[in-house]
Amino acid sequence: MRLIFISILIIISFETLSAKALKKVSLQLSWFDQFQFAGYYIAKEKGYYENLGLDVEIKPFNFGIHAPKEVDEGKADFGIGRETLILDRAKGKKIVALYSLFQSTPLILITTNKNINKVEDFVNKKIMTTDDDSSEVSIKAMISSKKVKFEQLHFIKHTHNINDLINKKTDIISAYISKSPFDLVERGIQYKIFDPKDYGFDMYSDFLFTSEDMINNHFATVAAFKKASLKGWEYAYSHIEETANLISKKYNSQHITKKALIFEGEELKKLSYQDTKILGEIKEDKVQRIYDLYNVMGLIPKKTDAKKFIYYTNDNKKIFLSKEEISYLNKNNKFKMCIIPNIKPYSYFEKNEFKGFIADYFKIIKEKTGMEFEVIKDDKFKNYVDLFKNKKCDIFASLEKTKEREKYANFTKPYVNIPFVLITKQNFPFVDSLSTLKNKKIGINASYNISKRVKEKYPDIQFIGVESLDEGIKKVLNNKIDGHVDLLYTTLYRLYDDNSNLKISNKLDIDSNLRVAVRKENKILFEIISRAVNDIDDAKIEALIKSWVTIEYKKSTDFTYLWITLFIAGVIFLAFMYRHKVLSGMNKSLNDKVKQKTEELLKINSELEKRINEEVEKNLKKDHLLQRQSKLASMGEMLENIAHQWRQPLSVITMGASGIKLKKELELLDDAFLTDTLESILKSSSYLSQTIDDFKYFFKPSKDKDKFSLESCFEKSLNVLSLKLNNEKITIIKNIEKVEIVGYESELVHVFINILNNAKDAFCEAKVNKRIIFLDILKEKSKIVIKIKDNAGGINSSIIDKIFDPYFTTKHKSQGTGIGLYMSHQIITKHMDGQIEVLNSKYEYENEKYKGALFTITFYGE
Repeated sequence: MRLIFISILIIISFETLSAKALKKVSLQLSWFDQFQFAGYYIAKEKGYYENLGLDVEIKPFNFGIHAPKEVDEGKADFGIGRETLILDRAKGKKIVALYSLFQSTPLILITTNKNINKVEDFVNKKIMTTDDDSSEVSIKAMISSKKVKFEQLHFIKHTHNINDLINKKTDIISAYISKSPFDLVERGIQYKIFDPKDYGFDMYSDFLFTSEDMINNHFATVAAFKKASLKGWEYAYSHIEETANLISKKYNSQHITKKALIFEGEELKKLSYQDTKILGEIKEDKVQRIYDLYNVMGLIPKKTDAKKFIYYTNDNKKIFLSKEEISYLNKNNKFKMCIIPNIKPYSYFEKNEFKGFIADYFKIIKEKTGMEFEVIKDDKFKNYVDLFKNKKCDIFASLEKTKEREKYANFTKPYVNIPFVLITKQNFPFVDSLSTLKNKKIGINASYNISKRVKEKYPDIQFIGVESLDEGIKKVLNNKIDGHVDLLYTTLYRLYDDNSNLKISNKLDIDSNLRVAVRKENKILFEIISRAVNDIDDAKIEALIKSWVTIEYKKSTDFTYLWITLFIAGVIFLAFMYRHKVLSGMNKSLNDKVKQKTEELLKINSELEKRINEEVEKNLKKDHLLQRQSKLASMGEMLENIAHQWRQPLSVITMGASGIKLKKELELLDDAFLTDTLESILKSSSYLSQTIDDFKYFFKPSKDKDKFSLESCFEKSLNVLSLKLNNEKITIIKNIEKVEIVGYESELVHVFINILNNAKDAFCEAKVNKRIIFLDILKEKSKIVIKIKDNAGGINSSIIDKIFDPYFTTKHKSQGTGIGLYMSHQIITKHMDGQIEVLNSKYEYENEKYKGALFTITFYGE
């Protein structure tokens, strides 16, 4: 009995901990319980929400509750609403539609008055309606289209009692086509309906909506809720009778009969699939039409962008294909694809099915191109590279570009950046920089292209080649190596799946930019794939990554990890209970120790899980926050530069204008003075205009890559800083070859400004008298090298490895943010596909020896 009791306790503990891990969200209904909300009931009852890590509270409706207000104020996370949501959006509520369940509104006007046969007969009749119903543009448009004025109608408050229509207390009522007609048929009463769609006004209804805050900060939750809800609706419409039974028994505050619920379900299903096969479809032009109708009627308080009301993506839009490309795909539409295996959540096999972020990414490419992809199966990355090299694969789904690989493959632009981390045992100290691990043995996958870069950057570390993450972890656990370098989120999955005695001790400042690679001989295929990659925006890619990092990661840690931990704890506990019975009191002390250690382990694991979850969530938001902070900090510097640049010419203009005015008043103004002064003012004005042109490269950065001259780009940076550099008596010595590259000129200007500003500050701090900055722009074979060095004494060796880290600064907090060089590193490596490095350099110039910081920027393939 004791064994059974303990087993039950373990299971209950597991279920309790699992339940706590679910994220709580709420859905505000727009009316009382009925089939109108069946999909949400089903998603909750069938566990669709729970399977995606959600604990959903369905909040019942009551009079006085306004769903858009509840969601906008954060009292509910999601809501159901009609076309009037567009008015709420126009009035300032930050709400966004995720899908429209009904392609045509179920709202109609219905009458039993035999004298009312057309809309024109509404004049001087009583219409019972709610404020929301009468506000719907579909009803308003239907009435207005027949030139009936609203002043000619007598609106009365809705009692929601069908008997008021039957007993002639009103001539017309607003109702849902899925409900009131059934009630009248059941009583044998004839009726006539006026349906807006019969008059050309088939408006959307029953939007699932959320707030902008939820989309911006909890996107994975939004995506999961939408996915589970649609799945619930698909089941409800496929099992109407079963769903009606569920509502009748559990969600029936209105005491609706099962027969009525079935009728409602069948009618609503027609509206959901009217003119479409896609459940929840929402089209931008149809929403714009609803907005335009409201606007024409004077109901929009201020101009609003209707597109912002929809969470709209281009996922399902196919790219343009030329005749040659269409012909090519008609002949061959299926292509063999190699992948990187065993890097969950990016790319992996589960039960022979290709899964992960990259699998979902290629589903979008499939939708955009119509292609089919056959994934070749293997368990080693090196084997995949060899297969691709030997023409056994047409496409490599995710591969880093190298000189060797460019010999046989063309590469698209990078579409995902993967960070790398150091894995060690728990007792290994956290590491600020890999440079501190001199003479340590560190494992790294020899097949990864990044291994070469890591070895070059950290020559004092003894790197050991391994074939997989599993092999690296095994060597760490067996003390054959001190640590192992691998992918961040893949590492997190692996550590928690195995409950191993490992931790992450460092995040490297080197990462991997993955691209789609296509065999060089397949030029048409490459053009199609490349266009599809370019058509998928960064927001969609970020959303895909978040959906895998949050929901799938949560499922893994919340269930598997806790179950294993509790199971092991339970087995140990049961074993020692049995031992206690056999050996009597001999093991009491040992049992107490095991129990104590088990409790400590559970506590440590609980704290570790919470900490990891917090860190993952923090990392997802960090880049966006840093970009905003960097921009604000840089804007402050730009405004300061503008003030410096404009002070002298403004002074000239002011003095000249004052001189003209004074001489005019004293009647001493002559033509020569007037001409000279006006010419001086014109020159100063021209200088101000040129300054504005220089600064616009910062304030209005280009969104598209352009071809530009590196010399011109650097000159624009100097123009921005010229006054500061002159004031500090800094000389610029240039050695520039005529070189052009394709990239983002405004962002490179930003990088140059950051490096020059740092050099200026270093001169001031070191109090150097002769201040020189050298610039070299050279073309070396297939790469372009930019070198910027100063003679300010160099960077302290203890911090040189940290200067590209976010928030790292040696300046006082009032002078530096610590994000300028971090953002410069992001621009060069992520946006412009290059490299940026820094080291201390000793050199000789004009027979004098100098030491200073040397920044080297390298661009390849130009």
